[in-house]
Amino acid sequence: MSKRSRAPAMRDVARLAGVAPMTVSRALSGHPSVRAETRKVVVRAANKLGYVHNFMASALLRRGSKLIALVVPNVSNSVFAETIHGLEEVLSVEGYTLTIGHSGYSKDEEERLVRTLLGYGPDGVVLTGLTHTRATRSLLTRAGVPIVETWNIGSKPIDMAVGFSNFDAAFQATEFLIRRGQKLLAYAGGTQTDNDRTQAREAGFRAAVAKAGLEVREDWVSTMPMELSSGVELARRFAEMNRKPDALFAASDVIASGFILECNRLGVRVPGDIAVTGFDDAPLAEVIEPQLSTVHVPQREIGRLSASLILRRLAGEQHVPTVHDVGFRIVSRASA
Repeated sequence: MSKRSRAPAMRDVARLAGVAPMTVSRALSGHPSVRAETRKVVVRAANKLGYVHNFMASALLRRGSKLIALVVPNVSNSVFAETIHGLEEVLSVEGYTLTIGHSGYSKDEEERLVRTLLGYGPDGVVLTGLTHTRATRSLLTRAGVPIVETWNIGSKPIDMAVGFSNFDAAFQATEFLIRRGQKLLAYAGGTQTDNDRTQAREAGFRAAVAKAGLEVREDWVSTMPMELSSGVELARRFAEMNRKPDALFAASDVIASGFILECNRLGVRVPGDIAVTGFDDAPLAEVIEPQLSTVHVPQREIGRLSASLILRRLAGEQHVPTVHDVGFRIVSRASA
């Protein structure tokens, strides 16, 4: 863990804004006694310094807020729900409460949530992915609490990271299809430009196809919301093509399942006409017919390990490893 600078204090904001610390407190709390122009000056100074107004200072003085802040892209996605369960399993035993924000795969919304959640004085923060705005990284670096980035790994996390290589997972999933004889490969991934996980998965797909000496046909590479309806629409589009792929790697089990459902309705045989592999090993993968080959990710373990790292750091442990690779595995089922 790299050494961090001191988090900016209220007195720093007061000095920059040219007002008293009490005025800063009142301005950031929305007190009616503060003039609008003064409030603007204070807010500008606070933003410039990366200061986050602490709504729970009294709680912190009582040895911590017992809150852990979590920001996820989509709380309704079953894979993130599993990670949330893993966090809660470990944190609840130690008396901690999880407070959750939903970013909608937007870095700007994540920044807004982080700024707000830090105002409640959490004892730790858990994020999804490694891609954040510069302001978010600055806020978290100055927060002075344990930070865990999840669902991806890299060499330079803000503090700690728990995840796996999305590139390697996609590469191996694509090689799995190639080894079974598929040569006309299609890819379907998420549209979210702020989603570093799906970006890495597409890169892994392209690298595996290139390594095999095969062609990546751009009309077979699709970006779409991670929804069942996206897979349905993709199956219909492929059905209308003169030259069709013989395999699909989808960066989400949800997309893959929608694709299979529509193939069944259209009379397209899976895997006879087109083999399908997904990603995540969500509960849906074993319910769909035929069952979905996929990349298994230890979703709940990501949450458990993240919580454990935060608790170890809060307990004063000095040498907590920063990057934790939970791995993945290819699960072969009937769809490929």
